[in-house]
Amino acid sequence: MFLIMSISLFFFVPEDSNSQYLLDRQIAHYFPSWEIHFDSMSGGIRTSQGCLDLLNWYIDLDTKFEVNFSRILGLRYRNKYLGDYNNHICDHRFEPFFQLKKNLRLLFTITTHYYKGEDELGFGFFLGKDYLNFLEMFIIAEDFDRNFSLTNKYPGEDKIIYKQHPIKLQTHFNKYWDTGHLSLKFDVSNRYCLQSTEPWDVYPRAYTEEGLHRYFYTRFWQDVNKLRLGTIVDLKQSELYQVDTTRIYNENIFEIIVEPMISYKLTEKWIPNLYLTYNYKTDDDSIHIFSSLEDSLFHYKRDVYAYLIDVEFHPGGNFIWHFGMQRQ
Repeated sequence: MFLIMSISLFFFVPEDSNSQYLLDRQIAHYFPSWEIHFDSMSGGIRTSQGCLDLLNWYIDLDTKFEVNFSRILGLRYRNKYLGDYNNHICDHRFEPFFQLKKNLRLLFTITTHYYKGEDELGFGFFLGKDYLNFLEMFIIAEDFDRNFSLTNKYPGEDKIIYKQHPIKLQTHFNKYWDTGHLSLKFDVSNRYCLQSTEPWDVYPRAYTEEGLHRYFYTRFWQDVNKLRLGTIVDLKQSELYQVDTTRIYNENIFEIIVEPMISYKLTEKWIPNLYLTYNYKTDDDSIHIFSSLEDSLFHYKRDVYAYLIDVEFHPGGNFIWHFGMQRQ
């Protein structure tokens, strides 16, 4: 008779080293007036940066520009850099486009990374007269050249290729009207499968990996006379399953940030705002080691609230001053 035992452990994620992390995230996002100015430009740069702790900076940097080579041919460039505790992004996205009609573009996209396994290739369309009001959609293949680059490598446990390539659908809808704004973004992938290439009669395989990810973001605000109501919803979910010759590993991460806001325009110069932020995150991991009778189960949960009272002062010109206080 076999005895199977499970050990449940609690562990911490990197951002928990900072007890004020949610407060940092709360003031790191761009205020509505900043969103409007950046969205209105075809080329520009914006950044939000601050000190997380004694060792780490928070850096959020967006760069974009585009150039037209002719009436129908152009190039769009996007760079996204994010430095956070457990979230690092550095995308260089090159997008040649064909201007099919006045408000319609066909785009091809290639995104390069330092680690080639994160490179992306895809195509899509852009429908809209400017970057204030548009709809764009892309079909993107991740790590698209892995199988081709390993063509001449002998099959075996060291040659790991896709049995199912990771393909994702990216959508961005942006809409402004006289008294409000709506932005929707979602990024949904299929379930990919990586597998080592031993002969078909060798089982189990030396390595198998499956996974997927989902991302959804929305930002909305609506003015009612001098009152503004709005919200931000930021949701991420991912799954990972790995099997090798020594263990089975499962990971499931879910995180959501919800931030309703209310503001009141006292005068043209003074606007007080209230932001209420809720952050919920779970991270469930399990490890089964074949040589052991014990399973290791790891469970993490974060359930945090914070508020920000922010006062905008518009002295004139291109400057806006912000004063306020936060509590968590």
